[in-house]
Amino acid sequence: MQPIPKWALWLGGALAWVAGVTFALFALSAPARSEMAFAPERARLVCAGAQPETMKAHGNAMLVPAPSAAHPRDCRVEIDFSARDAALAERAAAAGYVELVGLKLARAAFPQRLAANGEGITLTKRPDGGLMLALALETLFAGDRGRGAALILAWRSGEGDDARTHLSSTLLLERAGSSGLHRTKSPGN
Repeated sequence: MQPIPKWALWLGGALAWVAGVTFALFALSAPARSEMAFAPERARLVCAGAQPETMKAHGNAMLVPAPSAAHPRDCRVEIDFSARDAALAERAAAAGYVELVGLKLARAAFPQRLAANGEGITLTKRPDGGLMLALALETLFAGDRGRGAALILAWRSGEGDDARTHLSSTLLLERAGSSGLHRTKSPGN
């Protein structure tokens, strides 16, 4: 077997570099098909017969406290989102969807897409022009989401090349006691 000449290696590297630069320029010049339109503001745990409990945020992560005396079937997580404009919030409340994927999974998983206003999820427009998303605890922590979930609120404007997807930033909701996102320092450290 003959050794590969150095000029062939150099030529292959140069072609890969040109292809990478071309791809980057193409990606930057293409029109954006999605945009950030919703921002999570605050969240709370609401259980029947109990005062709502505000969840503390640590960046984009929130710890969902364990329901106190109420049965988990009677509890839901309510998240307030601000919207870029009131018309967008109204359209999203009518036909938005939620994408959920479990945290700390052994294998990679695709997000589960759930339509708002069904399957334990309600999305309503607030009087101030924002949105309020309510998820039943059973829906939020179902299946491979037992430890927690990454959540994205989205709305898509039509189909085809002109369609735009309006998204929220990713929100991490972790079940209390699953020892993951919010670790405390041990006294020895």
